[in-house]
Amino acid sequence: MTIDPEQMREWARPPGEFMLSWTKDVLHDALRKSRLLRERGYKFGTASRDRAPDENEYEVFLQGSYANGTNISDSSDVDLVILLKMPFEEEVKALKEKLHPGDIENFHRRYAPSPMTSDFFSQDVQSGLKERYYVRPRSKCVNIADWDSIARVPADILPAMEYRRYDEFPASGKEKYDEGIFFRDKHGTSIINYPKQHLLNGNSKDRWTGGRFKEVIRVAKNARHKAIEVELLDKKEVAPSYFIECLYYNVPDTTFRTSLHSAFYAATRWLHRKCTDSPDEFNTLLCQNKLVNLFGKGPDQWCVCRAEKFLNALLGL
Repeated sequence: MTIDPEQMREWARPPGEFMLSWTKDVLHDALRKSRLLRERGYKFGTASRDRAPDENEYEVFLQGSYANGTNISDSSDVDLVILLKMPFEEEVKALKEKLHPGDIENFHRRYAPSPMTSDFFSQDVQSGLKERYYVRPRSKCVNIADWDSIARVPADILPAMEYRRYDEFPASGKEKYDEGIFFRDKHGTSIINYPKQHLLNGNSKDRWTGGRFKEVIRVAKNARHKAIEVELLDKKEVAPSYFIECLYYNVPDTTFRTSLHSAFYAATRWLHRKCTDSPDEFNTLLCQNKLVNLFGKGPDQWCVCRAEKFLNALLGL
């Protein structure tokens, strides 16, 4: 049994336009008009590698399915990150292990320790938003709603600090690092992710596959719901969208360069064969950011057994 090609074409189509810019503008407006954030010295900026960020400078950007163009009709809210650029969290292990001790010395010479933490920043952001909105804390993020109507803004808002995984620091101003985000969930667990690399790599793969990669992702996400409906997949073990994108990202580009129906089954069977015939290789697959292993015990890693159940369910439809 296979999924009907017409059904698959319907699943592959992106849903209608969502009010992404409106949602982002609502958040921008609330942050800019917050008296508390102004008093604390926070300011919106667009820092880049060419311009070092100022102290307490932040940026706002989209992440998740809507940003990546892989959302389906019943996708959850827009994911928005409020990222504190300076100060930041860092990993300097590589600098300490370098043969040239000057690297770590250059880092300490350039950056002084700061009392700011991700928890403090998150509390400040929530307090600033509360000046205009009702804030609902969640496990990793917050929702906001209008005080008068309690009409919820359709966004999951994640306050985070920039995270830098350093590789080199040969001289002041010539840093080499992978930029990510750092935050803690409601249990205090530290979480590090790399949403900008995830977005960049996904867009690149979609271009190299003629747009088929993201179509297959949308089919896989819809097929996941169908598998739950027909009881091939336990709802408690449902595959999160992020992991589905990462899983299929590992499939060779050439596998996608065919019809949609063929591409979906070829990609799913490629992963299933890798899982059953080459488990050691399967266990070392990377996330779409190409910086972190997909499988492991970390808070943003998946379980191999659940991935196998997911693939079995899709091939059983």
